[in-house]
Amino acid sequence: MGSIISTSDRHFLHMNVLLRHASGRSGEAEADIETILTEAATGKRRIWANAVLFAQLRPSAFIACRFPALADFTRYLRSIATFVTPDPNTMLRAARLRDVKWQRPAALRDPDEAPRFLSLLDAIQLASALWVKEAAGVADLEFLAFEDFGAEDEDGGGWLSVLRLQDYADESPIDSDVLAAVRLPRAEPVLRSRAKPRSVIAG
Repeated sequence: MGSIISTSDRHFLHMNVLLRHASGRSGEAEADIETILTEAATGKRRIWANAVLFAQLRPSAFIACRFPALADFTRYLRSIATFVTPDPNTMLRAARLRDVKWQRPAALRDPDEAPRFLSLLDAIQLASALWVKEAAGVADLEFLAFEDFGAEDEDGGGWLSVLRLQDYADESPIDSDVLAAVRLPRAEPVLRSRAKPRSVIAG
C-alpha cells in the first residue's frame, strides 16, 4: 500500500506519531513530522493530541534521542499542541467503536477470516479526534497515524489499523459512530510537498 498523504494543516496526532518521533523511529516520515511540529510552534499549523499519551511515557522506557530528557519532550509537546482529556461521552463513544466488528467485503475476505476490532488506545484516539472535529468545530481536521496493524498481520491479534477502516466497513453497522469514523480524513504523517500521493482515504 502506498503512502496516504496529508493534505491539511490541522492535525490530530495519534500517539504513535509522537512516540516514534521522540525515539528516532519515524523512518522516512521524520522530516515531515519535524516540519509539522515546527510549523505548529510558529502558528502555521494547529495540532491536537490525546492526554493519554502522557500515561505511555514511562521514565524507565524513555529513549533519549531527539530530546535529552523526558521532561524536555513533555515541555515541548505542551508548548505546541492542544491536549484533549476525553470526557465520559467521548469514552463511551470509544467503547462503541471498540464494539464494532469490522469486516472486509464478502468477495474479498477468506472463508475463515474473523472480524477485526479497534484496540482500546486507537478507539480513544479516534473518539477524541472526532470530538475535536465536531464539538470544537474543526471541520478540516485530519487524523495522522502510523499503520501499526496490517490486513494480513498475524501478530496484530485481530486489531485493525485506523488507516484501514474504510476497507473493513462493508458489513459494519450503519450508525453515526461508524460513519463519522470512516469519514474522518486519516493519513500517514507524510506531506504532499515531499511525496506523490498513491492512495487516498475515502471520506
